[in-house]
Amino acid sequence: MASSGGPAISRPRGQELARRELARSIYRPSWLARIWHDITHWLGSLRGTGGTGAPSWWGLALLALAVAAIIAVVVYWLGPTRRSQRAADRAVADAAPRSARDYRDAAEELAANGNFGAAIIERIRAIVVDLETRDVLLRRPARTAMELAAEAGAAFPAEATALAAAARGFDDVRYGGRAGTERAYQRIRDLDIRLAAAVAATPAEPDLAQAPASHAVVPPASAPVA
Repeated sequence: MASSGGPAISRPRGQELARRELARSIYRPSWLARIWHDITHWLGSLRGTGGTGAPSWWGLALLALAVAAIIAVVVYWLGPTRRSQRAADRAVADAAPRSARDYRDAAEELAANGNFGAAIIERIRAIVVDLETRDVLLRRPARTAMELAAEAGAAFPAEATALAAAARGFDDVRYGGRAGTERAYQRIRDLDIRLAAAVAATPAEPDLAQAPASHAVVPPASAPVA
């Protein structure tokens, strides 16, 4: 029957209008509400037979493990662990301390296999660790190759030129992408041998501000290998 206020609406037309109204977003639950509904439905499925009683301990344990795994993933990607890993991508030393002898042995093995670039890197590390062990250089993290040349050159003036050349060779191989050569490795090996046998002079304060910017030779011992 038609209403007194307007024309009658047929049943099909009324159903169509109702479907359109219910299709509007204000009648649809948000994604958060849908997730919460799914979680509560799953928790309900963990109850005893017939859906009654307290949730099973097995189900609660699975839920706790799932939540812990999600939290761990979020912390890993957004927290300090991931940032520390990204920051350590350029590190050049092992997490565990290594002696000068360890670095020398590694360098000799690499050179014997024809990997002179890596051998040069290990031999420069040996020089740094040896001079720090002998208290010729102060023990400090993140010393660069050019800082090594400036500081060790003050302690061994006769080797200042060779130290500067070795530092440039380290940076060229480690960060410049250049291939090491047997001759270059031999020069750094001989320098290491001479420094190990030499007595340091009273070092002058090196002017590190004049040392070109470079990368760490031996970063903190906590930094993993790049």
